[in-house]
Amino acid sequence: MDEMVGARGLLSDQIRNALTDEIAAGTLAAGIALDEQDLADRFGASRTPVREALRQLAVSGLVEVRPRRGVVVTRMTPERIMDMFETTA
Repeated sequence: MDEMVGARGLLSDQIRNALTDEIAAGTLAAGIALDEQDLADRFGASRTPVREALRQLAVSGLVEVRPRRGVVVTRMTPERIMDMFETTA
C-alpha cells in the first residue's frame, strides 16, 4: 500500500513539474482552462495525481481554482515570477 502512495506522490510531482515548465515557457498561456481528465489522459494517469498536482500549482499561485469554471492558468507578471524564484531559492 505504501508503494502505491509513493508512486502516486511521484507521479503528481512529475505532472506538477511538467505543467510548471509549460506555464513558465508560455506553452500554457494565462486564462487557459486545465481539464483534469484531459491531463490524466495526456500523462497516462488517473485523475487523483492530476488533482494533487493542480492543488499544488494552486498553492504556488500558478493556477487559480474558479468555482464552476475549473482550474485556470494564472497571468504571470514579472513580479509574480520574481516572487516564485525567491520562494524556491
